[in-house]
Amino acid sequence: MKTIKTNKPQKANITKVYTLHQLDWLEYVALGLSLWFVFYPKPYEILLIALLLLPFVGMFLNGLHKPSIASLVEVDYSAKEKYDVADFIDVPAWAIVLRVLMDYETDSFIAIITAGTIALVGICLFLLATHQQISDSNKDKTWIYGSIVFSFFVYSYSAVVAVNCTFDTSAPKVYETEVIDKHISRSRKGGRSYYVKVKPWGHHYDAENIRVSSSAYDQYHIHDQVVVEYKEGVLGIPWYYLEK
Repeated sequence: MKTIKTNKPQKANITKVYTLHQLDWLEYVALGLSLWFVFYPKPYEILLIALLLLPFVGMFLNGLHKPSIASLVEVDYSAKEKYDVADFIDVPAWAIVLRVLMDYETDSFIAIITAGTIALVGICLFLLATHQQISDSNKDKTWIYGSIVFSFFVYSYSAVVAVNCTFDTSAPKVYETEVIDKHISRSRKGGRSYYVKVKPWGHHYDAENIRVSSSAYDQYHIHDQVVVEYKEGVLGIPWYYLEK
């Protein structure tokens, strides 16, 4: 039996598919804006909005043709299979965490858990809407899902605090108190946090350390009369800050 050869050209697949590698430019944007936000957060609101949107923009572009969720994770086999989530997700998340820790004092753990959980569910649903669940992959599925959910966890809970405080225009309640101590906390990596300790105020019945900026730290002295301004938060998470 003879084999009949044909010169009929095969139909080429011309569908353009975004891959994580093709989104390197977005990861560079995420890195640049994150460093800007951490070290020189001006204009604060605009930078925050940009970082909040970056994970959604990245997932949308990467998910234009419904790739597997595994496409958002790279594996460094030289480092014993280190799983690294796309930088347009985890870099903004950690930048927002750092700014939240430096800028805001919150007063309701339960409210943070509630709002953060809603945000976490929302971003996971967006992921499932733009990507397919993992069917076949040479990567460990548990680590892939775990690393992505962890990045979403960091993003969600820090994002709700940042939005709650940054965009809060409510009138504050004012409480007068007195400075009784101040100190600088140094981390192992050389970072510094500045605290002013005040007498009990409002519903805070114990003396409390309140974080202040490095530029404001020298303005406070022991026995100074100061004001704590307490706000309800745009998402219902109470927060407060120290005014001279």
